[in-house]
Amino acid sequence: MQIPDIKKRLPIAGVLAHYGIKIDKNSHIKCPFHKDDKPSCKIYTETNTYNCFGCGKTGDVIQFIQDKENCDKHTALKKATELANGNATKNIQNTDVMGIASKRAAEAENFAELFNRQKDCLPRSPKAQEYLKNRCLEQLQEVGYNSGVNWKKLKQCITFPLKDKNGNIVSLYGRRIAESNGHNVEFGKHYYTENRKGLYPGYPDTNTETLIITEAIIDAATLLQCKDALQSVSILSAYGTNGLTAEHKAAIAEWSSSGVEKQEVIFFFDGDNAGREGVIKNTENVQRLLSRVEVTSVPTPDGEDVNSMFVTYGKEAILQLIEERQPVNLKTPKSPNNITIQQFNNKAITPEEVQETNGLSPLNTNTPNKIIFETPTARYIIKGSLPKTFDRMLVSLDVQHLETGTKYRCRLDLYEEKQSRKEAREASEKLDMRSDLVESDLSQLTDLLEEYRDNQLQQTTEENSNDKALSIAAQAKCKAFLSKPELITRINKLIGQSGIVGEENNRLFLFIIATSHKMPGTLHALIQGSSGSGKTHLLSKIAALMPPERVVKFTRVTENSFYNYDEYFFKNKLVCLEDIDGLKEEALFAWRELISNEQLSSSTSQKDENGNIRSAQRIVRGPMASICATTHGQIYEDNMSRMFIVAVDESSEQTQKIMKYQSKTAGGTIEKEQEIKAKEFLQNCIRMLKPLKVVNPYAAKITLPPQAHKIRRLHELFLSFVKQVTLINQYQRKRDAHGRIITEPEDLQTAVEIMFESIFLKVDELDGSLRQFFEKLKAYALEKDNPQQYEFTQREVRHALHLSKTQLYRYLSELMELEYLHQSGGYANRGFKYKIIYWDNVTKLRNEIKTYLFGQIDNLASQSIGTPDGTPGNHIKN
Repeated sequence: MQIPDIKKRLPIAGVLAHYGIKIDKNSHIKCPFHKDDKPSCKIYTETNTYNCFGCGKTGDVIQFIQDKENCDKHTALKKATELANGNATKNIQNTDVMGIASKRAAEAENFAELFNRQKDCLPRSPKAQEYLKNRCLEQLQEVGYNSGVNWKKLKQCITFPLKDKNGNIVSLYGRRIAESNGHNVEFGKHYYTENRKGLYPGYPDTNTETLIITEAIIDAATLLQCKDALQSVSILSAYGTNGLTAEHKAAIAEWSSSGVEKQEVIFFFDGDNAGREGVIKNTENVQRLLSRVEVTSVPTPDGEDVNSMFVTYGKEAILQLIEERQPVNLKTPKSPNNITIQQFNNKAITPEEVQETNGLSPLNTNTPNKIIFETPTARYIIKGSLPKTFDRMLVSLDVQHLETGTKYRCRLDLYEEKQSRKEAREASEKLDMRSDLVESDLSQLTDLLEEYRDNQLQQTTEENSNDKALSIAAQAKCKAFLSKPELITRINKLIGQSGIVGEENNRLFLFIIATSHKMPGTLHALIQGSSGSGKTHLLSKIAALMPPERVVKFTRVTENSFYNYDEYFFKNKLVCLEDIDGLKEEALFAWRELISNEQLSSSTSQKDENGNIRSAQRIVRGPMASICATTHGQIYEDNMSRMFIVAVDESSEQTQKIMKYQSKTAGGTIEKEQEIKAKEFLQNCIRMLKPLKVVNPYAAKITLPPQAHKIRRLHELFLSFVKQVTLINQYQRKRDAHGRIITEPEDLQTAVEIMFESIFLKVDELDGSLRQFFEKLKAYALEKDNPQQYEFTQREVRHALHLSKTQLYRYLSELMELEYLHQSGGYANRGFKYKIIYWDNVTKLRNEIKTYLFGQIDNLASQSIGTPDGTPGNHIKN
C-alpha cells in the first residue's frame, strides 16, 4: 500500500480513537507530546492533520504515529498500514469521535442548508437584531445568526455566506457579537468555517463597469444597501488588507475579460495606515493582473471605515466619498530635483539636503516681509513684499557683512544684469568682499526668490479658487438635500428662512444667477428699483448666501481699478456692485469687458535693463458672475443686453411684509440663529456643486417671443440660465457616456417660470419700476368717473401713490417721452396737468407670452428624447 493510499484510508479520528484520545467540541485534544492541562492541540479532520500550539508538534496521521510511538518513519508506516487495514475499527466504533467527524463533514457539504437555519434563527434573537440595527444593516437579505447549536466557533456570530462562481454557498463567515464575563467581546472578531472557500457577496458580475473592493465583509454588506445608487457596479470584499486570495484574483481577472470597454477597480479600505498600505499593495497586484483597468481609491477619513461612516453620516456620505475617489499614487516622489522652497519651509527636507541636491542655500521666510538669504560670503535681507508681476524682481536689499554686521543698502531690479553687477561691485567695495562672489550670490538669490514667489502666487490662486473644505457629515447632509425632488422649491424656502422677506421669484432668480460664479458659463444680473426700494439690501442678502471666499463686493469703483488687480483675482468669483449709477464710463467699460470677453488686457509702460521705457501687457482674467444695482430706468443698451434685468417689488404688499419682519426683529421673535443656519447650509450646498458640462437635447424645441428686445442675446441668456438650473440639479440628473449632465424638461419649465418676468421686461418697452408705476397710475385713474379724459397734477399723484417729487418727475418724463402720457394743460407756477393717452393692455400681453412659452414646454412632456449619443449614463459618477 502506497503512502497516499494509507493517508486516504486512515482518518486521524481513527488514530486518536486507537490511542484512546478524545476530541473535544472545539476540535482540540490534550497534546500527548507534552504536559498539557488544557487542550492545545488542534485536530483538522478535513485534512487529516494536527497542530499543537503549545509544543509546536505538527503533521499528518503518519507523523502523529511516529511522534506517539517515538519510532522511526518506517515503523510508523507499518503501524499506519495495520490501522488502515481495519484493526482500528473496533476502537473507533466504541467512541463518538467518528460520529462527530461524520456530522461535521455532512454539515460542511451542505452550507446552504446550514445558512438557511441560521437565517431562521436571526428573527428569534433580539441581541442579533439590535446589533444589525446599530450597524444599520437591518435591511440585509442574506444574513444569519448562529446561537451556538452548530459550528461552535461561530457561536453567537452574525453570519454571512461565501459563494462560488455558480452562486452556491460554499463557506460561512461569522462576526462575533457575544459577551464574555459581562464585558463586550471586541466586535472585530472574524471567524470562517474550515477550508474557507468562496467570495462575498459573490463573484463580480461580468457585465458591470466598476468593481468596488472593501477591506471587510461588513463593509461590503454596507455597500449593498447603496446598490440603488451604484448602478453597473459590482461589490467584492477582501479578507483584510492582505486578503486578496487566489480565488479573488481569478474572479477579478474573469470580470475584466468580459469585454466591457472601460472598467475601473475602486478600493474602499479603512482610513488608517494599514488600510492605506493595503490599497497600495493590492493596487500593485491588480495592475500586474489587469494592465488596462483603471485603479482608484476612496479617501476614507482617518479612523473611519465604510460601515462606521454609513452609521454616522448615512448613505450620502458614502456616495460622496466614492465620487471623490482618486487614482492610487504608488510612488511618493522624493527626487531631490523636485525640492521646492515651500517644501523646505514646511520642513519637508533639511537645509543640508537642499544644498546637496541643487546647490542653493535656503531662504529664511519665517518673518513676514523680511526674507533672509545667507551664504559664506554675506547675509542678504529682502525687505517688503515681492512684486507680483513676472516681468521684474524689484526689491529693497540689505547686504550685510557676516562678522562686522555692516550693511550696504540698495533698491534694484534683480532681473537687470547691469544694475545687479553695479550694486554687487559697490557693496563689495564698502564691505571689503569679493565682487564676483556677491554677484554669484545675487544670481542664486534671484532663482530662489523666483521659486518662492511662484509658490506663493500659486498658493494664493488655489486659496482663491478652492472652496472651503467640508466635513464628511456636512457633505452628506448637503448631498442628501441636493438629491431630493423639488430642489428649487426647497431652496427658495431656505432662502426665505435666511432672512430675505418676500421677493419670492426675484430672490430665487438672483440666487441661481449668483451660483453660476463657479461654472464655465457665468451669468449676470442688474437689479432695478427706485431709491429706498431695497435693491441694495436684496443684493447683499443674496451675496451672503454664497460662500464668502467666492464673493467680492464693491461700493465704489474708480476708473482704472479693474485693470490693476492680480491676474486671477476675479476668476470664478461673484462680483457685486452695490450701485453702478456713479461709475464712470471707463469703469463700466472694463466691467462689461470682463463680462463679455472674460478678461481685461491693458498695455502698461516699464523700464528695460538699459533704463529705456518699453511697453508690457497686463491681463486680468475671469470668468466671473456679477450682480449690480441701479436706480436708473434706462441703462446703456450694451450693458443691459448682457445681463438679466430684475425689477424690485415696490408694491404695498411687499412693503407690509418688510415692515412686519422689521417689527418681529425688533420684538425679538425672529430666530436669528435659524437664519444663520439656513445661510450657512446654502453656502455649503453651493460648495458641493461641481462645474460640469451640460447638454440640452431640448434646446431647439423652445423659442422666445419674437417681439422680445435683442432676441439673439436674450436667447443665449435663456439657454445659459437653463444650463445653470440643470447644474443645480446635478445630483438628480443623468449623464451621458461623456460625463455630461443631461437637461430634462423640468429644468426648462423651472427656468421659464423663474425668468418669465425678465423675459417680459425684454418685451415690454417700460423698465420694471416704470411699469409698476404706470400700472398704479392707470388703476388710480380708473377709479375716476371718466378715466379716459381724466387730468391730474404731480401733487395729486405724489400724494395718492406716496412717491417722492424726484421719483415722480422721472417717471412722468419717461412716460411722456415714450408717448404714454401727454401734458394737457396747467401752468409752470401752478403746476401742469397730465393725461394718459396710451392705455396698453399689459395683462393681455403677459398672458400671450406665457401661453406662447408654456405651450412649447407642455409639448415636450409628450416627446421622448434620448441622450445625445444614444448611450446610457454612468451612474457611479453621478
